[in-house]
Amino acid sequence: MLDTSENYRIHPEPRISANQLSEYALASPSRRQAILRNAKYAPTFLVVRYSEARSSVCDYLLNGTRPVAMLHKAEAELKAVAASLGSKFKENDALLSAEAIASFAAFSSDPKQMPKAFSKLTFAPLVGYMPKLPLSGVEVSVQIDLVSKNVAKDTCGGVLLQTSKTISAKSWRDEHSLYATSLIWMASAQHLKGHGEVDRNLCYAIDLFGKRAIKAPASYKTRVKNLEAACGEIAAMWDSIEPPADL
Repeated sequence: MLDTSENYRIHPEPRISANQLSEYALASPSRRQAILRNAKYAPTFLVVRYSEARSSVCDYLLNGTRPVAMLHKAEAELKAVAASLGSKFKENDALLSAEAIASFAAFSSDPKQMPKAFSKLTFAPLVGYMPKLPLSGVEVSVQIDLVSKNVAKDTCGGVLLQTSKTISAKSWRDEHSLYATSLIWMASAQHLKGHGEVDRNLCYAIDLFGKRAIKAPASYKTRVKNLEAACGEIAAMWDSIEPPADL
């Protein structure tokens, strides 16, 4: 049962998002503690972070012609209204979203970076929410942003947008995305069958700031074993996770 406070959503049972779990698999012990605290005591102010960036990138991918001008317009509009949104948080979120859109625009217009496979794909919104993925006693939330489709082959996959800006090392970002896409592939295989035959090669994590689109790896089973082991640790530690100081 979900418990709430003014600043936090409290989850009594073990649960974590796909991005959090992917980071946990790569993190130092001290960072792991912070990840678990944010998973159990989820700060409410983070719920809407980058919402405009996600919306604009999804609108662009849903558009059949994908004019990059759509992204530039969204970026300019966010910058123009940022200071008038009524709070420092909303202003900062708008500016960060504008920056994320600009980064994706540069990526999407560079044929050397954008996967060639995207030219053959169409995208559709996910209606509703995907059920959580149970792993070793932990409910993993894999909420994809879009469904990718190869209409000619009647195949599909899940697409997740990643918005982390703070990590600069490319190798870390790529490995994080490979863990995330392994989870996307697992969840898609279970819950996207109504959209067509689920294809691992159509399951992507799009790193907006890293300017990369990484598909689920052929070696995903090795990563899944690591994620299952991580979830076993998380389930064992859940009850002992200390709340934040201001709760």
